[in-house]
Amino acid sequence: MTTSRITGLPGDLGPACRTYLDAFPAGDIVAFPIDPIDRIGIPVWVVALFPDTPALDGIMPYGVGYGADAESAILGALGEIAEMVWPTLTLSARTKIQGSYAELRDKVGASGIADPLTLCLPAGSPVGHDTVLDWVEARRWADGSAVLVPIDLAAYSSCELTPGYVPFTTIISNGMGAGPDLDWAIGHGLCEILQRDGNGLLFRALDRGVAIDLAEEPPAAIAELIERFAAAGVRVVPKFATDEFGLANVYCVGVDEGAEPAVPIMATACGEAAHPDRTLALAKAFAEYAASRARKAFAHGPMALAEAIAPPGYIARFMERSGGAAKSSDGRAFVEMQRWTRTDAATLRDWLAETMLAERTRIDVATLPDASVPNARTRGQLARAAVEAAGFDILYVDMSPADGAVAVVKVIVPGMEVETMSYYRIGERNVAKLVAMDSPLIGFGGEESATRRPVRLTDEAIERLGGQPFFDTAAADAIVGPLYPLYREPEAHHVAWAEATA
Repeated sequence: MTTSRITGLPGDLGPACRTYLDAFPAGDIVAFPIDPIDRIGIPVWVVALFPDTPALDGIMPYGVGYGADAESAILGALGEIAEMVWPTLTLSARTKIQGSYAELRDKVGASGIADPLTLCLPAGSPVGHDTVLDWVEARRWADGSAVLVPIDLAAYSSCELTPGYVPFTTIISNGMGAGPDLDWAIGHGLCEILQRDGNGLLFRALDRGVAIDLAEEPPAAIAELIERFAAAGVRVVPKFATDEFGLANVYCVGVDEGAEPAVPIMATACGEAAHPDRTLALAKAFAEYAASRARKAFAHGPMALAEAIAPPGYIARFMERSGGAAKSSDGRAFVEMQRWTRTDAATLRDWLAETMLAERTRIDVATLPDASVPNARTRGQLARAAVEAAGFDILYVDMSPADGAVAVVKVIVPGMEVETMSYYRIGERNVAKLVAMDSPLIGFGGEESATRRPVRLTDEAIERLGGQPFFDTAAADAIVGPLYPLYREPEAHHVAWAEATA
């Protein structure tokens, strides 16, 4: 498959970019930089594919990439397009097996199917071993054996579901990975899961305020980025989440001190990273923070700004196609983002002052993990070794194109957790973490209610925890307050478009 019409891309792109472009289904590729929105100067590009393929109707494949140069940014954006395109083209056509966990376990054995009670169900979910679900085949990274997983977790968007099927949780893209081969793609998806599993209860609305003290003379990769921010009048604050699994799980926020940002929502920007090499983790978090500033302004800022940055007609064409993407089904995200877009930067900073922007304690950068990691493949290998040594099973759903031109997967690690504070998805690990934090979100004993919901766990997990835990969704909502868009955002341009066309 070859894309025949390309607008806005440099003509001298290297082989990695060309591989993606040659693999994409036919259609229009439209590309353009969005970093001119901001004053930082780190390249940030949008690349969109308007496909001719009817099978992709309702999907708007696009990516936002960033990097040290335009080609690096473009490559990142192309990888995100791959993660949107091939799930719909492959997974939607794949046979789904319908049945309950108990029924299918009797046929394939306990090792051949993922127990839904280990998959971070929403608190109070009715799903159990006798619930009929749609399942697809995944593979175990350790030995290649087949493992059935619910489509609810394998899917990237609603387009991959059987018509009428209602997933047990809001579909998210966490764990998607793309690359030149399966091992590369799986490692990419695994590290994203580890990043979110590690920081999910330690930043955003639950931010502990642990800032990182850098060396007086930081490595060049970090120093250059800090100088860029300082020259733009932005004070960057690197922060620490965890060092679990030998990864420096860090993030970066910042404060505009020279002048207000071009769009208020840029005050809420954040960059995340999880890497065995602390320098590379911090460099990625700094760069992603810059990209987050530009991306949020373009995606959720005024329509006039987006139209001035994008090529003529792009926004209208984007809106016409979009609808089935993973981020479009969360009505709460849309409403809360509307509130953000009507709020000035000073107020947004006030909302973040006690959480994301707080600096209560400090940690020396020298205490963070610092393994030698020559490339992304090594990063994935180190993460895999640590995760498997801890007893976790790494599964992946292969969604690559039939010709294998690129690899696209979704990684699922039973026991790893994500979206506790937004979708109330919680399992044994996050219960244990919240108990250790003496959090009011978890309680034991008593009765369930509409807002005090039982955490769905295996009997063994309940025994390890010392009883049935309950998650307080009302308390979670109160903690998140006006910060919900830190967790989930609506599809790009939808809020601004609604305002402009009201």
